[in-house]
Amino acid sequence: MDTFIKHTLHFLIPATLGTSLAFSDHPTISLEDGSAGPITTVSAVTAPQGTFGFSQQSQIISNDEISDSDLRHHSSDGKNIHSTESLISLGAQIIYALNDDFTIGLSLPYIKRNNIREAGHHGHDEEHEDEHEPEEHEEEAESGTVERLGDSNGLGDMTLYGKFRFFHDEANDRHAALIAGIKTPTGRTNVRSNEGERFEAEHQPGSGSWDPMLGLAYTQRIGRWSLDANALYTLATDGSQDTNLGDILNYNLALSYRMIGGQCRHGSDACQCATSAEPHHHGATWDLILEANGDWRDKVDIDGSDDQNTGGNLVYLSAGSRITFGKNWAATASVGIPAIEDLNGIQSEPESRILIGISKAF
Repeated sequence: MDTFIKHTLHFLIPATLGTSLAFSDHPTISLEDGSAGPITTVSAVTAPQGTFGFSQQSQIISNDEISDSDLRHHSSDGKNIHSTESLISLGAQIIYALNDDFTIGLSLPYIKRNNIREAGHHGHDEEHEDEHEPEEHEEEAESGTVERLGDSNGLGDMTLYGKFRFFHDEANDRHAALIAGIKTPTGRTNVRSNEGERFEAEHQPGSGSWDPMLGLAYTQRIGRWSLDANALYTLATDGSQDTNLGDILNYNLALSYRMIGGQCRHGSDACQCATSAEPHHHGATWDLILEANGDWRDKVDIDGSDDQNTGGNLVYLSAGSRITFGKNWAATASVGIPAIEDLNGIQSEPESRILIGISKAF
């Protein structure tokens, strides 16, 4: 690994850490680390002691919305069904390497959910009452209504975390790390809809809960190739509106290839100087990355009752790239599409996920 990559290691930590993966209403969990390896998958490689990093990552999830006619049908059945057009998550992150094997950091997102609609619980859809004839009003009343709640946006929950590399086989470039953290209830939980009613807890930017997380990461590098895998479990606790948003198991596998940029063998002069307090630039690099990003989520529990139209299992197949340039700058981009969708009940199904990030190490 060259010196530049060594110094830009482990600071691109998305603000999505500690939330949930790309079910229609939730951004992706990850601890992406800015190394020569993956974007969403957590690498077990750690940064040199004294490294400080800042990054920003944007995530856009587009959904296959539930139609108004389907929502009206479910409204007449008395089902609690909602649809979200898209989600945008803007995350800011900072990290600091206490030593060569232990890095700490924090992550803070801004989350926006666009065009939230749900099956109405009573009355008519007022917007349609202005557009249709009285005869159509009766038909619509019989078939249910749609409530157009609007957008929900605000600061999300801040996550504090640490990554400890407990195994390092320098000769074979193998690494294993323990990940631990906690999501804190700093996000907004009082955002209101177009009609002035408070959004349900699962549509709020913040959860109102303290959620601990624990996981493992493994990395194996062979020449220009890097194989990375991780699993991260988040234990959800009760938060705002007597709601528990459900435990999360995030699991990822990534294969990366260094297209442009030299390699650095451990023990070389270039690698040794990477432990210096001053970052060094040794040229640009370009990595191609293929990932499988999976997430299982439990059902949302509202005051002791499970919402049958929440949770499930989702796996994205993602292709991305990382470019390092300038003095310790890095940029990443990734596009993912669902490969496995096994969602509980009736939910908006994600169609695509785009991740764009930029980071700087000092």
